[in-house]
Amino acid sequence: MLFRSMTSAAGMAAGVCAAGLALWGCGAEVTGQVATPPAGSPSATSDQRAVGAPQDDRCRTADLDVGLGSEANHDMRGTHLPLQFTNTGSQACTLHGAPGVSYVTGEGGEQIGLPATRETDGPVVTLAPGQTASAGLFESSAPLKTPDCRRVDVGGLRVYPPGSTDPVFVAEDAVACEPPMNGPFLGVGPVEPGPDNTGL
Repeated sequence: MLFRSMTSAAGMAAGVCAAGLALWGCGAEVTGQVATPPAGSPSATSDQRAVGAPQDDRCRTADLDVGLGSEANHDMRGTHLPLQFTNTGSQACTLHGAPGVSYVTGEGGEQIGLPATRETDGPVVTLAPGQTASAGLFESSAPLKTPDCRRVDVGGLRVYPPGSTDPVFVAEDAVACEPPMNGPFLGVGPVEPGPDNTGL
């Protein structure tokens, strides 16, 4: 399980939550928000096309293999790992911005908690066939540190590649909380060249 607590001291949980983990969902109010599609191997390349440039060459979900990289980093807040996008098509395509990501109960299952916060400012990334780019994904450890959290087992991630309305399911073992402590417990950055981006 990639989603690990970096401390098991329950006595620190409330203080940590009040000091900063509230940003990631401690005591968040239920809003009923549902994840929506975002607007918008070897290393990929990038260019600086304007945000309003034509997107006819953007990568289709059907031509992408989406998964989690193995190079995870851990800190007091949680786990940082790369969410990878590999072009499995026969032509080059582009990705721009951050994907939409949410926890779900399983493939085709219900969303758990609020969708990931997104940092969308990134380059236009061109993926040749077989190339991989990645977005930094953050999984908060707050559910494991918060005494009042009624834990919910996560079956995976629902991921909308940038510019796509067709989601992909990525299997992942994690833990979230039932409302009202329903997050967000995820954060994601823009897609950037290279398979191992973990920064946010």
